[in-house]
Amino acid sequence: MLSMEFLKLFNLSNNRIDVEKSYDSFDSSANNHTINLWSKKDIISKCPKCNSIDLYFNGTRKKKINYAASKEMNITLIFHRQSYKCNSCDYYFQEDNPFVFRSRKISLNTKMKVLELLKMPNLNYDYIAKEVGISKTSVINIFDQYVSLHRVKLPQVLSIDEIYAKKLTVSKYCCILYSPQLKLIIDVLPSRHKLKLIDYFAHIPFEEKLKVEYVSIDMWESYKEVANLCLPKAKVCVDSFHVIKHLNDCFQQIRIRIMKKYEYLKHQNDNYYWLLKKYNRFLLTDISNLPDTIQVSHSKSYMTKYQVIDYMLSIDYILKKAYELKEEYRHFNETSTVEEAPQLLAELIHKFKISGISEYEEFWKLLEHWHDEIINSFNRINGYRISNGKIERVNNTIKLIIRTSYGLSNFERMRNRVMYVNNESAPIRAVPKTTTNKKVGKKRGKYKKNN
Repeated sequence: MLSMEFLKLFNLSNNRIDVEKSYDSFDSSANNHTINLWSKKDIISKCPKCNSIDLYFNGTRKKKINYAASKEMNITLIFHRQSYKCNSCDYYFQEDNPFVFRSRKISLNTKMKVLELLKMPNLNYDYIAKEVGISKTSVINIFDQYVSLHRVKLPQVLSIDEIYAKKLTVSKYCCILYSPQLKLIIDVLPSRHKLKLIDYFAHIPFEEKLKVEYVSIDMWESYKEVANLCLPKAKVCVDSFHVIKHLNDCFQQIRIRIMKKYEYLKHQNDNYYWLLKKYNRFLLTDISNLPDTIQVSHSKSYMTKYQVIDYMLSIDYILKKAYELKEEYRHFNETSTVEEAPQLLAELIHKFKISGISEYEEFWKLLEHWHDEIINSFNRINGYRISNGKIERVNNTIKLIIRTSYGLSNFERMRNRVMYVNNESAPIRAVPKTTTNKKVGKKRGKYKKNN
C-alpha cells in the first residue's frame, strides 16, 4: 500500500491513484527507490478519436520513468497505464500520463529541476547530470529544447562590451549588448568585428534603433563607428573606468622610471625606494580607502598614509607633478557635470600637454581623440552616470559560465545559457523543441573494410 506522502510528493490526487494496489520498494545496493503506481479502473475516459465513452478495458501497460526529487534523486516510477479499446471506432489508446510527455522517459519534475539548476552560473552540465541522476547529454538536450531565447528590444541606454572566448568563435571575442537600466542582456554576438556588427544592426527595424539615445563603450574604435553609423540618434559615451585605467597605467610607467632612478637609495638605509616599490598603491588608490597608518618594516617605524604619500612625492618633482595631474583628472571625472565638462577637459588636456612628461603624451592624445565621447559620458539617466560598470559585473558571470564549462564550444548553446542565467525574466518554452543545438559535423566518409 502506498502512503499519502507519496501522493503529495508527486502532486497526485487520491481520486485517481489506487492506493491499495500501488506500492514502493527500496534497493539499498543501488540507492534506488522504485514506486509502482496504478490508477483506478472506474475513472471515466473518452476515446480521443471519436469522444465515445463506450470503452473496453484492455489491461495495463508499464511506463518506466526516471523521476528526480529534491531530497532523493534516484527515484524510478513504474506507471501501470490503463489501456482501452473504443467499441465505437475500434481505436486503441492509453490513459494520459501525468509525469512525462509522449514518448519520453524523463519526468517533467526532473526537467524543471534541471532548468532550475541551470540558472546557477557556477554549475556545469556534468554536475547537474549527477545531481539529478540522468546523463549529461540528457541535461544538454533538455536545455536546448526548453530554452531558445530571442534578442531583447533595443533600450534607451545600450552598453557594448566583449568577452574573450577563443573556443566559441573564430574571432576569439564575443560581443555583449546590455541594458543597464533594465538589467538585461540584449543579445550575445559571435564577433565584435565592425562589418559583422553593422550587418547585425541592419536587420533591426529602423524605428527600434531610433529609441537608443546613448551607447556606452570602451575605447574600441569599431564600436564607435558602428554606433555612429547604425544608431542615428545615439550619443556615444566612453566608459570613464577605461579612461582612468589608461591614466593609471601611464602614471605607473612614470613611477617605475623614477623608482629606478633612485635605486641607489636602497643601499643607504633610506625608505624612499622601498616605499615606491611596495606601497605604490598609495599613489593610485583614493586616499579615503587607505589604512590610516602602516608599519614600515624596513625602518621599523610607523607612518600615516599622508606621511607616506608626502614622502614619496617630496624627493622628485616629476613624480609629484604627475601625481597632481592624475588626481586633478580623477577629481574632474568624479565631480564634473556635462555642462562644465567641455571647458574643464580642454584645460586638463592643455596641462597634460605642457607638463613635459613623456609618458603622458599618449594619454593627452587619447583625451583629444575621444573628446566628445568623454563629455557625453557625463550625461545622467535617472540620476546615474552612463558607464559600463554594470556590464562589467555581468561579464564576470559570463566568464564564470565559460570557465566552469571546461571547453565549451557550442556558441548558440552558450548564448542561450548566458541570457538564461543573467536575465531573470528569461522564459522557457511551454512546448519543447524537437531539435537541439547540436553542431553539424563533417559527413562520414566511405567505410573501407580491410581485406
